[in-house]
Amino acid sequence: MKTILILACAAAITVGCTDKAADTQSNPTVSQSIEDKRFERRALEAGTWIMPQVMYERMAQVAFDSFGGDATNTVYYYAKPMTHSAAMVTGNNNSPYVHTYHNIKDGPLVVEMPAATDTNSFFGTFLTSWHMPLVDVGPDGADEGKGGKYLIVPEGYEGDTKGYIVVEQPTNRGYISIRSLTKTTSDEDMARSAEYIKGLKIYPLGGEAVTNHIALDGLEYEGHIKFDASFWASAHKAINEELIKADEKAFYGMMKSIGIEKGKPFEPAEAQAQMLLGAIVQLKAEIAHDFTYYAPRLWGEQSQWTIPVDKEMMATNATYVDDNWNDYSSRGTTFTYYFAPPASLADSKSTTYIKGVLDSKGRPMSGDHDYKLHIASHEDVPAARFYSFLTYSMDNGAYIAGSEKIGVASNDTDFVINADGSVSIHWSSRCDDTDYTNCMPITPGEEWFSLFRMYGPSEAWFEFVPPSIERIEK
Repeated sequence: MKTILILACAAAITVGCTDKAADTQSNPTVSQSIEDKRFERRALEAGTWIMPQVMYERMAQVAFDSFGGDATNTVYYYAKPMTHSAAMVTGNNNSPYVHTYHNIKDGPLVVEMPAATDTNSFFGTFLTSWHMPLVDVGPDGADEGKGGKYLIVPEGYEGDTKGYIVVEQPTNRGYISIRSLTKTTSDEDMARSAEYIKGLKIYPLGGEAVTNHIALDGLEYEGHIKFDASFWASAHKAINEELIKADEKAFYGMMKSIGIEKGKPFEPAEAQAQMLLGAIVQLKAEIAHDFTYYAPRLWGEQSQWTIPVDKEMMATNATYVDDNWNDYSSRGTTFTYYFAPPASLADSKSTTYIKGVLDSKGRPMSGDHDYKLHIASHEDVPAARFYSFLTYSMDNGAYIAGSEKIGVASNDTDFVINADGSVSIHWSSRCDDTDYTNCMPITPGEEWFSLFRMYGPSEAWFEFVPPSIERIEK
């Protein structure tokens, strides 16, 4: 009897399965719809996860393709404050940037860091291609401003490291992002900075100590993510160039399910290419939404300014990985609009900044309106050196395209402090046709945001409440 029951149940199950299979086979439209939705769903999640690698790929490959150089002995730098032509995300024009994009696949690399002087110093960080900070450099870093030789090595390296500051890099590719700090941005100080930068060298261990220094001033550099078909080509290249993160293999599985796999060509069918394009359009909208709302306001209802990123970044040293979770979604958002967090992320003594992406009434800000911010007393801003506001496009995180004034800073020669000691900051698409002081151009129809940076933040930082950006009603 027991055997008969088992066989009967098995028969019933088989018939049920056969019937369902027959239903699916007889309705291929339903089957295709399920598969398409799954493909699109996984493309969205895989795209979110791979975002930091795509950002790195854009930064590095655009530099190599546009300006020459390679991944073992090249330093890219600005000899003057950046302009809108430096279309990297949330850049800073008050101190010239210095970058390397390096690869230790073929062996360790030596980096010679110059000692700080009375007039020049570096503030920067060694990072992986996932933008995880490894060690800071300069007066606030491992060399304490004395300079010295750093050695970038793979994990588990057993070679001779005597005399070096060792930087163990868990990825093939990485970069060094440095700001060259000067007293002012005068021509004299910028010329001195350019010479100081020449003291930064990178070359293979045991090889010729020759470094190629390439100035980027005045050159177009589109170092931001492109949300088009090239996104997936960059993702495929990154997967094949970089080491596999053993603790994140499920995400590689999602990449595989949309046709991106290490060691294999990426050749999507026409229908898949269209779905991938649709996914990247949706992903761009999701990322922009998250960037607008994912960071907490530090002052509650008193001010709309927030920390630049969500609190998980601060708690995990920019990895977004905890013992119990992997917040790849927030990591993807962060490294769409930012790069190069310092190793001293939570306690930087050189600079701190906050983000303004909503106006005083909680509305996204648009170039269709004029805006102002009024600081009651210039002296109350908790910045020992100076403070600045810079303006960026929500579309790509870079400076407003074509803008001749991408930011204002309290150490600028044309910075206006009102007669009563207050300061008025403005944003408008018609700065030249108004009497607005400290005015930054914005573009009609384009959403934007601002970063408020303080250099040499003082203890008063914890007491200062930054006023919200207000829309000027016409």
